Amino acid sequence: MKKIILTSILFIGMTAIFTSCKKSNNATPAGNCPTTDSLYIFLSSSSIENNGFDYVNITVKDQSGNDITSTCTLLLNNSQAITSSFVPTSAGTFTIKAITQSCSIPSQVKSVVVSSVGPSPFTQKILCEDFTGTWCGYCPRLSYSLEQYSSSDSNCIYIAVHGSGSDPYKFQYYSSFMNKFGATGFPTVLLNRKKQPDLTYGWSEDPADLDLALQAWAPLGLGITSSVNGNSVTGTAKVKFNVSTDRSLKIVVALVENGLVYPQTNYYSPQYGATPYLYGGISPINNFVHNGVLRRTATDLYGDAIPTTATLKDNVWEFPFTMNLSGNTAGGTYNAVAANCGIVAFVVDGVTGSPKGILNVQYANVGDVKDFD
Repeated sequence: MKKIILTSILFIGMTAIFTSCKKSNNATPAGNCPTTDSLYIFLSSSSIENNGFDYVNITVKDQSGNDITSTCTLLLNNSQAITSSFVPTSAGTFTIKAITQSCSIPSQVKSVVVSSVGPSPFTQKILCEDFTGTWCGYCPRLSYSLEQYSSSDSNCIYIAVHGSGSDPYKFQYYSSFMNKFGATGFPTVLLNRKKQPDLTYGWSEDPADLDLALQAWAPLGLGITSSVNGNSVTGTAKVKFNVSTDRSLKIVVALVENGLVYPQTNYYSPQYGATPYLYGGISPINNFVHNGVLRRTATDLYGDAIPTTATLKDNVWEFPFTMNLSGNTAGGTYNAVAANCGIVAFVVDGVTGSPKGILNVQYANVGDVKDFD
């Protein structure tokens, strides 16, 4: 009887020791480091498209369910550090894991499949904003290039931002507009408000840059409707998204006037010696027709915010607008003729320093209906 009791006590004691050791091996190591399987990764999606916008939100939790994402390093394919909003740059299957910043203990591993992007239902269009002046003898060089290009491809839309000198069409805010994008002289053309490889915003004047921009995949499309009511143009700009994104996007809606005739100084003429001669080598070009002259905007010049709740794939977001046909120039006034006016609407990435610039643009004559295309 004593032998049985002693054996039982010995068994209970050994069990307690074993249990104690097991708990000790799984306990949080010194420095509050979690064990290998105490980090758990949650992905908002396990499959997305490689379109530059689709993303996966990554959340890391500990054994108690606490969100510890901010204290972890997230690794793609076991090597590349990524943020908790993963936007892929190529197609393929990728692994994602987390390690604590202090302990380097890995988590479980999750996979995400990134598929190649399909054709966009929208046409990619581009916007060239030309800082120009009727007094500027070198400006016909860029206006000529843009006219020639857009006449062969109407998906290249341009706005003429007049400024300085005795120009009667000076845009009221041309100076601050130029400063915003580091334009220090005339002519300067912004291409999609996007930084170029040399970190400037000015177009290099190479048509190949326009060709390349037009080949981009369109993440959204725009539509415009408008009508004239007395001295005002009222309408709606519509944006339809082909992606879901949490990026800060903005919309700009502008009124431009076409068919304005005023003499244009032209240094590309025999009397100035610059070649090749443009516009017949005449200076001034007395019957020069100025198109796309920026008059005003219905939004902030740099865009009004689009709610992130609206930036969902297949969603249509509408922006109602009203603009007067008369207003101020930089030092004068204007009265635009409705029949000669058009509406330019575009969506721009509002993230400071973003390389995306303008995502897409649309043009419609005042009074016309332009649907998504």
